[in-house]
Amino acid sequence: MRMRTCPNCGVENSVKRTTCYQCQGALPSVAEPSARNDAPASRWDALETGRRQGADADQPSSPSSPTTRLEEAAARKLTPAGTIESGSAPSRTAQERRAYRPMRRQALKHVRQMGIFFRQLHTLTASGIALSAAFRDMERRAPKPLRPVASEMGATAEAGQPISTVMQKYRTLFYPWHIGVVRAAEVGGFLPEAFEQIAHAYEEEWETRAALRLRLFFYGVLGIPSILFALPLILAVAQPIPPEGWTPATVIKTVFHFARTVSLPIAVGVGLLGLLWQVLQTTIWFQAVQQRVVIRLPLAGRIARGAALDRYLATLGLMLRGGLPIASAAEEAAVAAGNVVLTPKLLALVPALREGAPLSGLLAQTRAFDPDTLNMASTGETTGSLPDMLARASRYYREDSASKRRMALKVGGVAFGVVWLIILGALTVIALQNYYNYVFRFENWITGEDLEGIQWHQRP
Repeated sequence: MRMRTCPNCGVENSVKRTTCYQCQGALPSVAEPSARNDAPASRWDALETGRRQGADADQPSSPSSPTTRLEEAAARKLTPAGTIESGSAPSRTAQERRAYRPMRRQALKHVRQMGIFFRQLHTLTASGIALSAAFRDMERRAPKPLRPVASEMGATAEAGQPISTVMQKYRTLFYPWHIGVVRAAEVGGFLPEAFEQIAHAYEEEWETRAALRLRLFFYGVLGIPSILFALPLILAVAQPIPPEGWTPATVIKTVFHFARTVSLPIAVGVGLLGLLWQVLQTTIWFQAVQQRVVIRLPLAGRIARGAALDRYLATLGLMLRGGLPIASAAEEAAVAAGNVVLTPKLLALVPALREGAPLSGLLAQTRAFDPDTLNMASTGETTGSLPDMLARASRYYREDSASKRRMALKVGGVAFGVVWLIILGALTVIALQNYYNYVFRFENWITGEDLEGIQWHQRP
């Protein structure tokens, strides 16, 4: 994003602002670069000149270009209905201001497809391709389930309306914080950064869930069936020797008896628990409960908290850099945090910000931010570089969350291995104990008595 320095106080402002947000002094106008009539408006026009025949020659080259959408967003805002107003972020209804509710979690394949979708959008828009042209390309290259959505978003962008209105229609595809980030990006003019932030979150989620699923597949799909197969044999060895001795028919009958009464109920119980977990994962209320539980865990809670605060600070910093009032920016950033525990606390700061309270003091009241972040926010307010300080703080949270996530995966792998070794060790001890007991019983069976002196076999 292009910036310019205020001649009065020296604070950097967006090129779309007409007054400095620090000293409220007038800013000199920025000369727009001369247009090249003989060149295509964007790289997309150069690639598809024959098909489009210059249809997009009058469209801006990028949704975040300093000479197009940023200047247009200087004194206006995009509302969900596509109307334009001035001076603030998109208005929120009373229903949207209710407590944050997460969206139901989708399958691992869906997470991978959404990550590819937003990564493609980020690459296209960041390279200078117009937003509508990027969605036309996504109609052919995006994952198949998302191509109709890309087509509708492209038509909306061509009509000059915000694409967040389309995202709101597909609540089963987009998380609420996705919509919050995109709504903020449409006002501040940083859609490529918003797409990158969403794609990064999806890629991290896919990497984490894929690693966990691999371990669960190894220990669950390969380990549990082997245990259930060996368990009837171990229990059969522990049984008393029949008077007529062990015959193939007796062995098969005993093994199938324990397989039917022990292994099968365990397998059915594990399968039902897995199915119940998958069903609960698709419900919103369980996601809310899960977020409340996870955020209180020692290591996983810090990872979830760091990811939410990273989204909040990054969105807030970008919106302030775009020239939005701090109260409106904080409201949109709170929704972009995407956590049922933190989002209500962050939304509660908006009324005080409208009354002029300092941001750093209000952030300290939430008890969610570390002292370093609060000090950086205070320094930014004092020096007039609050957007830059918030962006740096968000990077710290992102790097810290990523490092803890990698450590959690390693710890989880070791924990799975230890639990598996304990289970195998216990089964091995039980099997050896039953085997040696069987050897002694067999010796007593040969002599005609079992270990307790009961006659099992009368010798002639």
